[in-house]
Amino acid sequence: MSINRNTRIGGVFFVLLLFLISCGPSREPVYVEGEVYTIDPVTIPEKDIEIDSIIAIYRYDLEQEMSQVLSYSDQTMTRGTPEGLLNNFVADLVFDIGREIYQADQPIDFCLLNYGGLRAPIPQGPVTMSHVFELMPFENEMVVITLSPEKTLELFDYLAASDVGMPVSGIRIKPDDGEVQQVTIGGREFNPERNYRVLTSDYLAGGGDNMTFFLEPIEYEYLGLRIRDAIIKHLKEKQQQGLSIKSRLDGRISN
Repeated sequence: MSINRNTRIGGVFFVLLLFLISCGPSREPVYVEGEVYTIDPVTIPEKDIEIDSIIAIYRYDLEQEMSQVLSYSDQTMTRGTPEGLLNNFVADLVFDIGREIYQADQPIDFCLLNYGGLRAPIPQGPVTMSHVFELMPFENEMVVITLSPEKTLELFDYLAASDVGMPVSGIRIKPDDGEVQQVTIGGREFNPERNYRVLTSDYLAGGGDNMTFFLEPIEYEYLGLRIRDAIIKHLKEKQQQGLSIKSRLDGRISN
């Protein structure tokens, strides 16, 4: 006669449990009251038709919204290191929209986002609302952080030491063996006598991904727009203009 392995293990466990109980100190018995309900295809409660019909309406609306085509892409965009098509595409559009929104005497100098925040590629062909939510599922807000020259240098050191390609726009940096060899901001050399305004997410501004250089800002300003909404805005504008979307590698981070 064969004995099921799970039954054999269960029996051993039961004997050990009795042994441990018998070896332990004597305790008062504990009685627990309750009821046993059998759940099977016969006894399971029937679906509430009225509630299910209401849910179905919202499910249909959500599916329609998520399948909405926002734009068309000439290429598949994936993230990469030291730079990637997706890295550059998202950082550039966020930087452009941020500069449109931001109203100040000194403009935003550059944009820094995070590699891990890009969760899915943009496919070649139609790009839907669902693709955008898969790419950027977070509710991160766009913020502008004003940094001192010292903290800006710490930011560049962070980029040089990173083992993944951080999405950046408005700067060109050449790291070598984890150290900054050359950097330009808006085509100009770094100026150690001035502050710099960086567009980023509220997650990174709070020190996310160990970006501690953001934790002592000279100024912290919300732009009132989520990064995901900026992506949607950009895609819709391209569609209205009859243009497809595309990206390119341009050596903004080069080894």
